[in-house]
Amino acid sequence: MKKQQLFFAAVLMSLFSFSQTATNFNVNDCSGTNHDLFTELNSGKVIVLCWVMPCSSCIGPAISAYNTSQNYTTSNPGQVLYYLCDDVGNTSCSTINTWANANGIINSTRFSNSAINENDYGGSGMPHIVVLGGTSHTIFFDEKNGVNITNLTNAINNALAAVGIEELTNSNLFSLKIFPKTSNTQSTL
Repeated sequence: MKKQQLFFAAVLMSLFSFSQTATNFNVNDCSGTNHDLFTELNSGKVIVLCWVMPCSSCIGPAISAYNTSQNYTTSNPGQVLYYLCDDVGNTSCSTINTWANANGIINSTRFSNSAINENDYGGSGMPHIVVLGGTSHTIFFDEKNGVNITNLTNAINNALAAVGIEELTNSNLFSLKIFPKTSNTQSTL
């Protein structure tokens, strides 16, 4: 019981420690599919955004972030999404797709659109990786010029936990009556 209380206290503290929120975008990906960030976050998705130039120094951290997000495909299918974005939206989708495929970043959504503005998250750094989640559109992770996998994993877990807490708090609550009074050793729900 104490472990559960500590876990929930840690989750709540992590939720309140983030004051920055995401900036919405509504754009088509390189496959022509439309994405509205806030709609996706509101539906319980956790988004890992990774901006690249694409450049050689982006490869290692971008792959590490991709692999980390892919670790959730079994435990949280379709919930943790990896979005690979051109840093300023001026690289062709063909180039982004070729770079991603050559580096094993296969199951990702790719963007080359300036509406996904890296400056909304503190400016550039290659690569720049951000984790977003929850109906409050919280930024759980923001790292430039590399990636700390432990911190990234913790951020994804916190974002997933926040989604679970939000679902609980947004659900319809019901009343519970116990009878007879609890002075008896047996009760019926």
